[in-house]
Amino acid sequence: MPPDAVPSVLVVDDDPRVLETVTALLRAEGYRTRVAGGGREALQAIASDRPACLVLDAAMPTLSGLEVVRALRRAGDDLPVVMLSARAAPIDKMAGYDEGVDIYVDKSEDPLVLRAAVRRVLQRHRQAPTRYEHPGLVIDSDRWTCAVDGRAVVLPRRLFTLLHLLASQPGRVLRKEQIVYQVWGVNSDVYNRAVDNAVIELRRLLGDRSDHPRFVHTVRGIGYKFEVSE
Repeated sequence: MPPDAVPSVLVVDDDPRVLETVTALLRAEGYRTRVAGGGREALQAIASDRPACLVLDAAMPTLSGLEVVRALRRAGDDLPVVMLSARAAPIDKMAGYDEGVDIYVDKSEDPLVLRAAVRRVLQRHRQAPTRYEHPGLVIDSDRWTCAVDGRAVVLPRRLFTLLHLLASQPGRVLRKEQIVYQVWGVNSDVYNRAVDNAVIELRRLLGDRSDHPRFVHTVRGIGYKFEVSE
């Protein structure tokens, strides 16, 4: 399997011993791993090189694991998260699931449980389609290709990411702040106007009219949505 096809797992914990133990466990399973020593570092790592899965300690200073998950979910990011914690009372698990954690694992459990949890969230994530076919538009994220009415359209990487983000959720209105996070990154200093300019250029390349768009529609005061109109 090519290296870039091997799932990458970002392991986040403020205890170096936990980082060493968990990364060794996951590498033995064949995953690529990266580490972060805290919540802010984790958000930076996700923005710079998005992993396939996040294994996250719940209790960390400065920015806790729950706060990291909250930031991701509020930005509309569905990155799979396995919460790893020494606190596993029902109320702790409920707090994690309420914030958007996929699986909550007690640190005292057998390492096989963590391995199974990571495998499960990755299996779920892989079920997401990589090819979207809409009337007049086909997007294939595996090949980074786009076609309008059978005509190949070459899009810069960022505009392709923007189109893919919108087209994967037809009818859903995405706020400009969500788009900035998912296209430019969580630590980007890009402003909302950059989103408007990107949409203008995307429409131009797609042959979409701004006064009567066929694919990318403006929702005034909020953001944009994908919807096919004739």
